[in-house]
Amino acid sequence: MCTNKINEEISLLRQQNAQLLQQLGALQDLYSTTLLAEQELVTDEVPQDLRLIELQSKLQDNSAFVESAKKIRGQHYQAAATALAESEAKYRQLVENISDLIFSMSVQGLFTYVSPQYKNVLGWEPSDLLGQPFAPLLHPDDFPLAQRKIQEMVETKGQRIAIEFRHRQKDGNWCWMRSVASPIFDSDGEIIGLHGAISDISSRKQAEELIKASQAELLALFNAMQDVILVLDAEGRYLKIAPSGAPLLYQPPAELLGRKIHEVLPSACADYFLNSIQQAFLTKKTVKVEYSLPIGDREVWFEANIASMSENTVVCVARDINERKQMEDQLRQQTENLAQTLQELRQTQAQMIQAEKMSSLGQLVAGVAHEINNPVNFIHGNLSHLEEYTQDLLRIIYHQQQESGNKLEFQALCEEIDLEYIQKDVPRILSSMKVGTQRIRQIVLSLRTFSRIDEAEFKAVDIHESIDSTLMVLQHRFQETTKLPAIQVIKDYGTLPLVECYGGQLNQVFMNILANAIDALEEWTIENAQLRIDNLTSGLLTPTIAIRTSVIDSGWVKIAIADNGIGMSEQIQKQVFNPFFTNKPVGKGTGMGMFISYQIITETHGGKLECHSTPAAGTEFVITIPIQH
Repeated sequence: MCTNKINEEISLLRQQNAQLLQQLGALQDLYSTTLLAEQELVTDEVPQDLRLIELQSKLQDNSAFVESAKKIRGQHYQAAATALAESEAKYRQLVENISDLIFSMSVQGLFTYVSPQYKNVLGWEPSDLLGQPFAPLLHPDDFPLAQRKIQEMVETKGQRIAIEFRHRQKDGNWCWMRSVASPIFDSDGEIIGLHGAISDISSRKQAEELIKASQAELLALFNAMQDVILVLDAEGRYLKIAPSGAPLLYQPPAELLGRKIHEVLPSACADYFLNSIQQAFLTKKTVKVEYSLPIGDREVWFEANIASMSENTVVCVARDINERKQMEDQLRQQTENLAQTLQELRQTQAQMIQAEKMSSLGQLVAGVAHEINNPVNFIHGNLSHLEEYTQDLLRIIYHQQQESGNKLEFQALCEEIDLEYIQKDVPRILSSMKVGTQRIRQIVLSLRTFSRIDEAEFKAVDIHESIDSTLMVLQHRFQETTKLPAIQVIKDYGTLPLVECYGGQLNQVFMNILANAIDALEEWTIENAQLRIDNLTSGLLTPTIAIRTSVIDSGWVKIAIADNGIGMSEQIQKQVFNPFFTNKPVGKGTGMGMFISYQIITETHGGKLECHSTPAAGTEFVITIPIQH
C-alpha cells in the first residue's frame, strides 16, 4: 500500500514537471524571437527611417511581451519551486515513515537513496550504503536472478520488476526480502536508474519452510501408508487420490480421477459405496464399510471410513483387511471347532458325572448290602432255630392232645426238648428279629435321607442328619478288617439351624470328602504297616476322621472334615479341585469327585470349599455355606 502511494506521488510530480518544462519552452521561443528581431534591425538595408520606425514599433511590442513573459516565467518558477518543495517534503515524510525500505540506485547498481528504515530492519545506516554497490548485499545464490531481472527491465524498458532474495544484514546474517522496483527515465526516455521498496518476508519464508517440511512429512507418511485416501463428491466422482502409487488401487489414478464409482467398481459394490457416501452426508458422522474387490488374481477385502469434508465432498480412507479377514475366518473355524470340542467335553463331563454318581451309588449299594446283610443273616440264622422250636412245640401239643392222661411221658418230652429253655429263648429270638427289622428300617430311612431324591430345590435341611446318613452309608469302611484297623469317627457338632440347600447334592459332597479321607487313611496304613503296628501298640496312632460344625458370622455355617492320613503336597493341593485330576491308582478314581464338589459348594450354594493339608500329618476340607439363600 505504501509503495502505491509513493508511485502516485511520483506520477503527480512528473506531471507538474512536464507542465513547467512546456512553459519554459514557450518562454525560450519568445526570447529567441526577440533576439532575431534585434539582429534584423542591424543587418537589413531597408531605409533607415522607415526601418527605424518599424523596429521601434516592434521593439516596443516585443519589450512589453518580454516583460510580460519574464513576469509569467517568474511566477511559474516560483509556483513550481513551491510545489516541488511541498511534494518533496510530503514524499520524504512518506518514505521515512513507512515500514518498507525505500531505495533508488543508478543503472550501475550504486545506491543514490536509502530510507532510514534500513537501520531498523537490516542494521545499516543510510550513510553506510549511499554510493555503494547493491550486489555485495545479495546472497550469492540469489544474485544471478536479480541481475537477470534488472537486465530484462533495462532491455525491455519494463515498468516494474518483483524479486525475492536474501539480503545481508550488518551483523552478517541473511534476511529474506521482497523488492518491487520501477525504472527511472530521463527526458529522452532512457533508463538512468531504478527505485522501489523492499519488505521483510523472513517470517513468511519461515512459514513456507515449515509448510514445505510439513508437506514433505505428510507426503512421506502418505507414501509409507498402505491405506488409500480418496476424495469423492456427492455423485461418487473421484476428485483426489493419495498416495498415488498405492499398490492396492483398483485402477491407476489417471484412470480413476474424474470418473464416477459406477464407471469403475462392480455395480453392487458401487451402489453400496454410494449409499454409504450419502449416509455420511446425511448423518454428518463417520460411516464404516467393508467390501471386497478383485485385484489381480485375488479377492481383496477393504475396510473404509467415510466422512464428509464439505457440503459436497467426502474423504474415504480405505485399508486392506485381507489378513484380518483370513484370521477372522481361521478364528471362526477355531471357534466352531472349540464349540464342537466343548460340546464333546460337556458330553464327556456328563458321562464322567454319571460315572461319579455310579461310583457313589456303588459305594452306597456296597454299604447297604453290608449293613442289611448282618441283620438279615441274624434273622435267617434264628429262623432255623425258631422252626425247630416250633416243630417241637407242635409235637408237644400233638402229644398232649393224644396222650393227655400220661403225665410222665409228657414231662419226659418236655425235658427232652428243653421246653423251659424254649420258653425263655423264643422271646429273645423274636426280640432279636424285631431289632433286626428295626435296623433294616433305619438303613432304609438313612438311604432315603442320603439320596434325597424328592428334593429338587432349596429346602431347609438338618446338616447333622445329612452327615450321619452319609456316615451310615460308609459305616462298613470304618470297621476293622484283617489288613486295616477300625477308623475312629469323632463328631464335634455345634448348634446349627436348618440350612437352606440342596440336601442330595450336599450329601454327595460329604460322601466324596469322607471317601477320600478313608482312602488316605487306608493308603497311609498300608504304606506304613510296621509303624502302624508300633504306634497302635503304644497307643500313639489311631486312624481318625474328625467332623466339626459351627455357625460363623451369624449367617454362615462351617463344616470341617479332617483326617490324620497321608496328607498332600502343596503342588497337589493346587490341583485338587481341577477336573480329571486324581492321585489315586488307575481305575480307583475318576478325578471328578472334588471338582463336582467344588462346583456344588461354590456355584450352586454360593459358598467356599477350601483344602488345608500337610504331608504325613493329614488333610482338612472346610465347607462354608450361607444359612439362607
